[in-house]
Amino acid sequence: MPASMVLPGDVEQALLNALTAGLAGINIAAIASSDINDDDELVLKMPCARTRFAGTEYKNQGDNQWLTYDVTHIFEIWTAAEDLTSKEAQRTATLAVVAQVLPLVAGARLRLPDMSVTEPVALKSIGKLPDDIVGQIYICTIEVCAIAQFPGLLATGNEDN
Repeated sequence: MPASMVLPGDVEQALLNALTAGLAGINIAAIASSDINDDDELVLKMPCARTRFAGTEYKNQGDNQWLTYDVTHIFEIWTAAEDLTSKEAQRTATLAVVAQVLPLVAGARLRLPDMSVTEPVALKSIGKLPDDIVGQIYICTIEVCAIAQFPGLLATGNEDN
């Protein structure tokens, strides 16, 4: 298998592909500025499982050129569903989306565009938006780990030539 840089955008697209393939009838997309209205409120088409890139951690594998890393991408999957019959029904509907997302992503090996695959996806936590008292949006945090290898375009020491 060829070396892969395991870039965040590639991992997010692979995650979106996996969610789309496994969650029929649920709005799947990355959270974007188009999801924010003129009042700076998040507006989601429900039911949904929306991804948000939360960061990356790198650990050098000890290669003397610093080109090979253990990489951990952290993603959030924001889940929500709508049931206006009661606040409890709203929370229960959102938890039903969470129940569909978890078995789909836990342990999944995401296929990247270069045909390499990640290590199994690790579930990290489930929480709710800080201001969401009822629990209308739950956030599933996952880690996607892999070995990233970079080409070292400027690693020759001859950059001035």
